[in-house]
Amino acid sequence: MHLSQPLYDSRQRELGFTLVELMVVVAIIALLAAIIIPNYVHARAQASVSQSEGNLKQIATALELYYADNEAYPATGSGEVTPALFGGPTNPYLTATPANALGRAPYVYTNVPAAAGKPASYQIVDSGPYDPTTLAGLPKGAGNGQLCGPAGCTQILYDPQDGIYGQ
Repeated sequence: MHLSQPLYDSRQRELGFTLVELMVVVAIIALLAAIIIPNYVHARAQASVSQSEGNLKQIATALELYYADNEAYPATGSGEVTPALFGGPTNPYLTATPANALGRAPYVYTNVPAAAGKPASYQIVDSGPYDPTTLAGLPKGAGNGQLCGPAGCTQILYDPQDGIYGQ
């Protein structure tokens, strides 16, 4: 190496990135992450609600088929929804227990006996708890016309008169 030759060649200096360029790239990635991650989390929460609605309808269909064959809903007063509720694992109504979307608590069935001119009924509850903002599109309570708002419902219910609603 000659002493008259520069320590770094000008081409070598242009191969790397400056600190400002790296900071701009990191800021852009952080901004994109800040936009995408909340949307992804909300989409997953909405998918859980949709899965629970589907499971509640599946259980309700099994209960209605049971009623059509036996002229009564299962006699268990209140309990976890399993094939045993319908007579065991070989019953034709519900052969497997639907998995709760959040994996927290099982679906709960409550038999409502006939009373004062009202026919026998039932209620199925997915106690969640769900983030209230994900249930904002569900009706609130039993047919009162309101929707679950941001500070409202945390669980999903089904009954044959009012369908699916939040509470």
